[in-house]
Amino acid sequence: MVLGGSTVPAWQDACVQALSALDGVRVNAFAGDHRYEPPRGIHARLTGKALAAATPSGTRPAAERDPTGADVVVDLTAGERPVAGREVWRLRFDGGDDADGTFVRAIARDADALDVALVRHTAESNTVLRTGRFPVTRWYPSTLRWTLFSVAAWPAILVAAINAGATLEEHLPAAAAPAAAAPLRWSERIAFAAALARRLGGYVVERAFASGEWNVGFADAGAAAIVDGTPLDARWLPKPVLGTWDADPFVVERGGTRMLFVEAYDETRGRGVIDALELGDGEAVVRRATIIDTGKHLSYPYAFSFEGVDYIVPESAAAREVALYRAVEYPWRWERERAIIPDLDALDTTIFVHDDRWWALCTRASRGSDFALYAFYADSLHGPWQPHALNPIVEDVTRARPAGAPFAHDGALYRPGQNCARAYGSGLTIARIDELTPLAYRETVVRRIDAHCFGRYADGVHTLGLTSRGIVIDGKRATLDPLRPLRRILAKRAGSHQDASGSTPAPRVR
Repeated sequence: MVLGGSTVPAWQDACVQALSALDGVRVNAFAGDHRYEPPRGIHARLTGKALAAATPSGTRPAAERDPTGADVVVDLTAGERPVAGREVWRLRFDGGDDADGTFVRAIARDADALDVALVRHTAESNTVLRTGRFPVTRWYPSTLRWTLFSVAAWPAILVAAINAGATLEEHLPAAAAPAAAAPLRWSERIAFAAALARRLGGYVVERAFASGEWNVGFADAGAAAIVDGTPLDARWLPKPVLGTWDADPFVVERGGTRMLFVEAYDETRGRGVIDALELGDGEAVVRRATIIDTGKHLSYPYAFSFEGVDYIVPESAAAREVALYRAVEYPWRWERERAIIPDLDALDTTIFVHDDRWWALCTRASRGSDFALYAFYADSLHGPWQPHALNPIVEDVTRARPAGAPFAHDGALYRPGQNCARAYGSGLTIARIDELTPLAYRETVVRRIDAHCFGRYADGVHTLGLTSRGIVIDGKRATLDPLRPLRRILAKRAGSHQDASGSTPAPRVR
């Protein structure tokens, strides 16, 4: 490995340590003319939190100054350093090799996302091994940290997958030559400072006064309309009660009964529960009740049937588990059967069968909740579940986070994903799954859906599902509420009072 300068950034150190931890892999890392030894102690604890730096020690022996003895050279420095006869892996940030300057320019131009690629250079060609699209956040250090520590894991992920039997020789796109790094101009630095101030100011206003109302809608469209770009026009359920909202809709149709399962969020409680709504003619709500309330936040009630049994897998990252709930008296009584994937802070877990294998897709609260998609597979719904060799299989803030159940159309499988580049749940991305095995994953984006076409709820959409009569979606309406700080204080006091009473909330029936 070739590292940068006389001091090594913590993200490069994390890359060295990840590769060094692999069985059967020997890593020689050098910074300048020195052999690099990963530090321990306090630095090892800081690498996941801050851009700390460590100084390499030990002069590099003359016999080891030529890296051509390595199978692969991972070069994390800027600039092209030819290594005769060797395969070299290098990172490209928005097409260039200047990481710091690229981040500054991305914020200065108010970009929503930044593209990173790991490129393989050989004597014959340059090909892309892995790509990611990372959010440009409101704060420069967090943008830098999330992106750099994510891409630092890429070489180890790929080497481990190769050792497990994966091949990287197929479907590799060609890589363009890197853009030449240019010094930052004063105008770019001023634009960066101004953009950063705007972002931070907008964040303060949003946190203090912005209010979001989510609701559920229906549209007369099918799989073909979702894929081919047909405009979608939604009909919405009645406006939720002030201080509450409904989102993450899933519809189950059985025995002439249409059931809608949603996350029901209450600002007084400060968390969501899972509600069931029986739908009548014209999507009128006939009956409604809370069916799952664990005392911790729940959302995304992923509902499905298997071998005549009805199940729900709600998002329960607060409990660090993927829990399976079974209907004991469908649709109003459910009980927790088991945690099929324990000790996992999974968000929006989406479970389906593909090629005679069970799959679970999710993002993780601690690993970039909106831009890193993880996959797990098993021979049975009840496990044991194994992680995909390339986890995370997608790192893209415009499509990673699941947004509903996969659906089939014309012999292909499609996956709805959330577009969180501009804001959480600001849109949807429909991707065709081209390859899904324990050692490979490929998908192709076929459509992006913006919420602006949805009338009253035009500020966000993050769940889509197919029904026998069309599609079901959720939508967001954002407003500025000058009294929101006061309402939040009152809501917290009310919630604290409920908690102090020691009573368990009774199921709500409406």
